[in-house]
Amino acid sequence: MHVTAVWHRWRTALLAGLVLGVVFGVVEGFSIFYSAFVVDLGLDRADASGMYAFYLLTSVLAAPPGARLVACFGPRRVIAAAFPVFAAAVAACALLSSLWQFYAIYVLVLAATTTLLVVASQVLISASYDRDRGKATGIAYACLGVGDFLLFTVLGFVVEQAGWRVGYLAGGALGLAGALVFLRASRGLGGPAPALPAEKPVEPRPRRPLGNPVLWLACTAALAASVTDFFTFQTVVPYLTSQGWGTSLSGFMLGLAGLSYAAGQLAGGAISDRWSRELVAVGSAALFLAGLVVLWLLPGPLLLTGAVVLLGLSVGCTIGCRVAAVGDLFAGPTLSAATGTVHIASAIGSAFATWFGGLSYSLTGHYGWSFAVAGGFACLWVVALVLAAPRRARRALPATPEPLAAG
Repeated sequence: MHVTAVWHRWRTALLAGLVLGVVFGVVEGFSIFYSAFVVDLGLDRADASGMYAFYLLTSVLAAPPGARLVACFGPRRVIAAAFPVFAAAVAACALLSSLWQFYAIYVLVLAATTTLLVVASQVLISASYDRDRGKATGIAYACLGVGDFLLFTVLGFVVEQAGWRVGYLAGGALGLAGALVFLRASRGLGGPAPALPAEKPVEPRPRRPLGNPVLWLACTAALAASVTDFFTFQTVVPYLTSQGWGTSLSGFMLGLAGLSYAAGQLAGGAISDRWSRELVAVGSAALFLAGLVVLWLLPGPLLLTGAVVLLGLSVGCTIGCRVAAVGDLFAGPTLSAATGTVHIASAIGSAFATWFGGLSYSLTGHYGWSFAVAGGFACLWVVALVLAAPRRARRALPATPEPLAAG
């Protein structure tokens, strides 16, 4: 297919992926920064990681008003306003000298802006694609995985060579560059998607999403999926370093997980569009459990690399499938509200995984509890998504060609 045609069809997904790649590449790279600034500022590692977990929980408070802002002003306008603020807040971290100042920036500014950017990006994808929603989500979150790998690598090198303050400045500069690219390339984007031919759905959707039990199943699935996600990206590196692996090699392993995460997004989106979200949920959970067992056994470098890649692949499939399933289950005026509510559950799962990993090690001297809990939540993810049954919502869609994304 001609490059121009590909760009025209998938521009929305690619630009949403740009936003997600920059945002998560910076915020999920927190361990790169805090491993340096706790030494420089004389802080306790548990206190610093607790601050990050609190930041994740605080993002819960920003989700409902964020969803209302997206519904009111549209996802493109929200991204255009929040992206530069995010970049400035990241750069401002270079000036901090105490833990309470990190709380102020992360909790009061970054929690709100990252939540706005994530919710707006997800709504942008779900509202612009229909039958190819899983594929579009896979493309966007594949960009997230590539962004993780690139930014982890760049920021790790900058922090090692020039210090954490310069690293935060570099993160802010990358955020500003991403904002400028988005503003330039997204002109005309974010309007209403072309309407499908008038055809009533098989089952009318409730106007009040909080009264819909399917929403709570979707929230449970999102919480469980985020536990597996943040176990991979926040616990694997400290686990490896606690077992004698070097920080630089552990960081490289995390980058490989980011790349396989991108592959998982692409594969999971295409498969879930072709067959079902539930099939991808079962397969991703099985891959995650297999990677978990191999990682715990701590084999030689080759098998260990395979286990980390397997974990990244599985959570890539999981998160992309989860986002697409929310778009399947909710439509019209309920989409923004449902996305914001599900994001609350996702943030709770992320904070829990980050906090529990440290607690597990503090209480037992190893990460065994964290491994066991992550495996349990992988199983819960499957059960919750199967019960929510996005396949029924997809069957109600009219069998018409996919409309092009707005813009």
